[in-house]
Amino acid sequence: MNRRTLLGIAALLPAATLFACGTQTPSQIATDVNLIAAGLATTVNSIRQIPGVPTAAVTQIEQYLTTIQADAAQVASATATPATSTVQEISQVVQALASVALPLVPAGSVMQATIQAAVSLLPVILAAVGVSGAGVPVTFLPSQARTILAAAASR
Repeated sequence: MNRRTLLGIAALLPAATLFACGTQTPSQIATDVNLIAAGLATTVNSIRQIPGVPTAAVTQIEQYLTTIQADAAQVASATATPATSTVQEISQVVQALASVALPLVPAGSVMQATIQAAVSLLPVILAAVGVSGAGVPVTFLPSQARTILAAAASR
């Protein structure tokens, strides 16, 4: 196999992976969304402990977390596939939280990994409700993201 063939195959893998994700059940979607909310809640608590973090930034992050938790509760209570608008709002708010929080946390920290894991799981939940997550930056595979978020939530 030559380099061009390998690069062509590598380019198709993310799309193929996301295609399989569209078969999530409502309970699997709820589980993923709750993992994101729980993992980020622990991370927000940790960010509060970092000396010198501006109060305005913490307040903004807490507001984002409140929205994520409220939307996660809506997804958890859905008896069928959750509303696309709710899942899209979760995606937008998680990305907004990440844009504010990532510059505040130490590089290579558990907090950074947890935030990146939350963002990495977004394409999976978006695909499950029929929305493209093509513009979402993915650092971890879904299984890795779930493991990181579960570990963060259990702290």
